Amino acid sequence: MYKINKKLTAALAFILVLALAMTGCSANNEAKTNSGGEKTETGAADNTTKAPADPNELEWKQDTSPFTFRQYFYGTWASNYLWKDQLNMKQITDKTGVTIDRFLATGNDNDFLNTMIASNDLPDTLMLDWNHPQVTKLINNGMLYSLDELIDKYAPKMWDLIDPEIVKYHSVNGKLWYLPNNYETEERLTNGVPITGIRPWFVRKDIYKALGEPKIETEQQLVDFLKQAKAKYPELSPVGMESFDVSMWGFEGSLSMNYLINSFSPMNMENRIKDDTQRVLYPMRDKNYIEAFRYVNKLAKDGLFDPQQLIAKQEQYDEKIYGANFIVTSAFMNGMYTQYNPKIESTLGEDKTYVVLDGLKIGGQEPRYPASRLMGWQGFFITKKAKDPERIIKFLEYAWSDEGQLDFRYGKEGETYDMVDGLPKAKAEVKDLELTDNNAWYSKYGFSASTLMWRSGKLWDAADKRDFDEKQPEQAAAKELLKKYNFDSFSLGLENIEPEGSSPEGVINAKIKNLWNKTIPMLVLAGSDKEFDDIYNDFVKDMDKVGADKVEKVMYERHLADLEKKGVK
Repeated sequence: MYKINKKLTAALAFILVLALAMTGCSANNEAKTNSGGEKTETGAADNTTKAPADPNELEWKQDTSPFTFRQYFYGTWASNYLWKDQLNMKQITDKTGVTIDRFLATGNDNDFLNTMIASNDLPDTLMLDWNHPQVTKLINNGMLYSLDELIDKYAPKMWDLIDPEIVKYHSVNGKLWYLPNNYETEERLTNGVPITGIRPWFVRKDIYKALGEPKIETEQQLVDFLKQAKAKYPELSPVGMESFDVSMWGFEGSLSMNYLINSFSPMNMENRIKDDTQRVLYPMRDKNYIEAFRYVNKLAKDGLFDPQQLIAKQEQYDEKIYGANFIVTSAFMNGMYTQYNPKIESTLGEDKTYVVLDGLKIGGQEPRYPASRLMGWQGFFITKKAKDPERIIKFLEYAWSDEGQLDFRYGKEGETYDMVDGLPKAKAEVKDLELTDNNAWYSKYGFSASTLMWRSGKLWDAADKRDFDEKQPEQAAAKELLKKYNFDSFSLGLENIEPEGSSPEGVINAKIKNLWNKTIPMLVLAGSDKEFDDIYNDFVKDMDKVGADKVEKVMYERHLADLEKKGVK
């Protein structure tokens, strides 16, 4: 505060004017420092007299006037996440004033995203996998706000809500460019619903019973069962697998392959790390990893796997599961028990639902399923195209707060949930709809689809575990059956090790992914083991020719960096 020169005391009127002016200036500067100032709906400064803000309140409460921002969600499958007239979306808008105009890609996600970046035609915000190769380009090209600057300027209390471990692990070049959803603390492993680290395989209940519920514990027993089932039910597809796309799902090609890969090559993650040569190898170099694809080739040759699935869309796959058209199929564990099975039961009967298969033991070895806590799924990014980054960061503060988490998951206390023994519990009609018709539950309530900012928390993690044990005994038993194969992969340091997309090694990595994406169908369609081997050997030669070794050196460097960020010695 400026000091007033005592020599000016004679000019009282002037001093009063000056003092008033400087008091206003000082108060205005202080408001900018502490809360980012207050604005009217038009964004202009509001000079009307207001009661002083509660210093303990989060900054989002300073402005709850109507505001809409656009958001692109990376994932064409996520139609349930679109804001329409669901109850939870209305509740959040009524409380915060904010509406999210969320949209999906038309066509391929990567092509759509690349076009938006190339044309600099970005929406206000992005929900994008935090380790997507294009994140580096968005940062380096100055297309994003760092959350640091926005939080410091507009929502400093938000720092108290963010786990320092998130800031340490997810900062890039010393700044936090996104907030990752589904980031799980170490406590989540013991407090929450048990983790299933793969896409399990399931068998149709009535068919399994009709064939005498035989043991299916080895790859050959599975083949024998499928052949018998196909002979008895020729109208059905023996094996269903989710869509194949290396750029979308990783080197396994399809998430359904995890079940086979972790059976044929239970040590595939550890085997990639070569400290002696300072490389992290591509998983495709592991011959046991490749044996999983040879097994799919065998299924195809025996008429047990339809190669058309290699080019099928996820929507086509979903439709076939809803119709119980697969004898054996693969799905996200929770999706099977809260989405597919309830629909099958209501339309076709309980006997046609699916039950989980045990893990396959190859050559006497048990499978191993990586079940580490998640370091995050998608990041919430604020682009430089944002009309009002201040309002968006304050909304993100709300979404990340305990209040925002309870609203997002449960809605309004007394209306859609109650507190029971200190924990939130959804009303019976809400929970029953979730478990009997998941799509109808999304459509009516929109819970867990509004802000999309899941995070760990003792309150709701404990509530989820209680409700899961009470309401989903079948899924709980399935998770318990597979839990014995879990191992914690956190300390391996293999998160986000692929090179940055715009780097020379990133360009090579993209070429290798493209090569592998083209090779997988060729392997599955190979007419003999010799043809399979020739195709695979040609791929390895091509991979080496484009520079795989350079990428593997960078992946080792990033592996060491991952270990350091995690504090693993």
